[in-house]
Amino acid sequence: MRKIEGLGIRNIIHTNICIIMMILVVLILTIVYKYVTYKKEVQASLEASVNVEELYNTTNREEANIKEEENKKEKDIDSNTFDWELLLVNKKHKIPENYSMELEELELTHRADKRIVEPLKQMLADARKEGLSPIICSSYRTNDKQKQLYNSKTMEYRREGYSLEDAEEMASYWVAIPGTGEHETGLAVDIVSENYQMLDEGQEKTQEQKWLIDNSYKYGFALRYPTDKKEITMINYEPWHYRYVGIENATYMKEHDMCLEEYIDYLKQFEEEEYKEIV
Repeated sequence: MRKIEGLGIRNIIHTNICIIMMILVVLILTIVYKYVTYKKEVQASLEASVNVEELYNTTNREEANIKEEENKKEKDIDSNTFDWELLLVNKKHKIPENYSMELEELELTHRADKRIVEPLKQMLADARKEGLSPIICSSYRTNDKQKQLYNSKTMEYRREGYSLEDAEEMASYWVAIPGTGEHETGLAVDIVSENYQMLDEGQEKTQEQKWLIDNSYKYGFALRYPTDKKEITMINYEPWHYRYVGIENATYMKEHDMCLEEYIDYLKQFEEEEYKEIV
């Protein structure tokens, strides 16, 4: 009996050990399975993250390329800032020291650069055919004449009590500082109505100025100092001052509401890009 009991106990212990071993094996297999599954999930997550990041970066690059292409402006006019008719003269850009022109007589004693005389005469003739009476009141000026006008305007403000510095600054908004005036280039003229020869804003109300403002671009002339561009041109509104820039340029400036300074800046951006490409 004792042997049988001993065998029974050993069998029970053996059975229990087997059960425990099976449980341990199951636990180990479960842990291994979960670990492998976890590793796969982490790897899949990382791959998905990389794919998302790559997609995000690719999308960003594509969007950036699209924006870059959209921002690229195409030059839609065959003009350059160094073309003679686009000479920029203002307070920041003096007339070049070696600048020269061939003058030709206009009406009465007026003269202008020979290259603008024919279109100017045609413009005035066509306006007169409409029953209007435009006349030139100022054209080419020598540097001495410009000095005389500028000093005279300065003295007006001095008599009103302004300091010399302030008087000169105020005068420069009406009469260009000598060496910076378009009249000295021979490319600009002042045109007024024969029936109203005052150089003030009332000039724009004349039929002559209304016609010129609407039609001057057809002959290559631009109203040089528009009232809404004073901060850019640094000259007060002058609805009588016309500057020759060429028909294509004048047309573009009118269509895009540009003064000469803005138009020059527009052209410069393409010239800078071309220079970068060459370098």
